Amino acid sequence: MARQSEHALRAFIETQLKFKTMMTVKTILFATSLTLGLSACGEQATDSNTNPSSQSSESQPFGTNGQLISIQSDNVRAAGYDAVSKVMTVQFDNGYLYEYYGVPAELWTSFIAAQPHPWSQVGYPRLVRGGIPYKRIG
Repeated sequence: MARQSEHALRAFIETQLKFKTMMTVKTILFATSLTLGLSACGEQATDSNTNPSSQSSESQPFGTNGQLISIQSDNVRAAGYDAVSKVMTVQFDNGYLYEYYGVPAELWTSFIAAQPHPWSQVGYPRLVRGGIPYKRIG
């Protein structure tokens, strides 16, 4: 009788472990699909018959509309991007504030994704060394 109970207990534990593993895999797959779905937020599919310049900027939420957001970095305190004017604003830890003009949206995305080293990995090489026009505004 004890052997049957032991066998039943082992079978129960194995079933629970398989179920837990399966649920963990499903959770990971769900989180991945959710992340991929959210990463498409802000991107807008365009119909090939539609003139992209006729779309209003309000329907294309991208960047920060020029508002500064906190940046995780050793030397950058905050940054912002206005997709309409293509102006990127960077505030350094020393308080200096710079505007960079004609910045492609992809550069802004790369800058944000490069945290905690956005300046050394993207900002300096692509803004400064890349020759993007800039001005110190504060």
